[in-house]
Amino acid sequence: MRDPLQKVFADWAKLGVLYGVTPTRRTPDVEALLLRTAEVLPTFARLLPTTVTWLAQYERLVCRHRLARLAGDITEAEVSAALGLVLDFARQHTQSDHLNIAIAVCRPADEGRPLFAIDQRSAAFKRLAEAQASTTARRWNLWTPAPTLKPDAIRPATWLMKRNPTLRYRAIFGGNLRVSILVTLLADPEAGRSESALARACGVTRKAVREALDHLAFCGLVSREADGARTRAVLEPSNLAA
Repeated sequence: MRDPLQKVFADWAKLGVLYGVTPTRRTPDVEALLLRTAEVLPTFARLLPTTVTWLAQYERLVCRHRLARLAGDITEAEVSAALGLVLDFARQHTQSDHLNIAIAVCRPADEGRPLFAIDQRSAAFKRLAEAQASTTARRWNLWTPAPTLKPDAIRPATWLMKRNPTLRYRAIFGGNLRVSILVTLLADPEAGRSESALARACGVTRKAVREALDHLAFCGLVSREADGARTRAVLEPSNLAA
């Protein structure tokens, strides 16, 4: 099985980050990739500036409701803090509220410490990391300077969309609830067994889900099927799974 860090590199390479590795064949689950990135972030410092840069350019490709739902299920405080830190750094560059609902469910590490494992090796390194930590990093109890963006390490949107055609749904809907529903149904068709189940899976109200489904049905992307007393939402065949 591929090392988790190498798998993260390969998935980001598929999304246009120049890591010099062979990209994965299929377009990765962006929200799940962000969680996996947070898990391995302390082991490879370059992940921080490249991930923040990618988000600064392409945050609207992130299904924000789905990311918030997944982030809320993180049990390890350090992973939750690492994700919150990455998203918070990206928000500082975009000056938008797109990632706010995901940031809001993340929580700081239990106590202050260096973000990167290499800085935890000695007391001197720890002191230096604390002295250089940005205000944002201190808020998450993970000491690191604010990353410098690396735009030359990220491929342009034309390349990204050509090689990842399923991302166009994310782009069209701007990462809102409608595309969170589409991606949730793709990842777990059983989540569409009822409006209530889909609302729980997306972390929103049933009313919000019903209104979003109305629009998706109008667009021909989702159909509704009677299932006893419930109405099942089914993803229509499309290029979503390409």
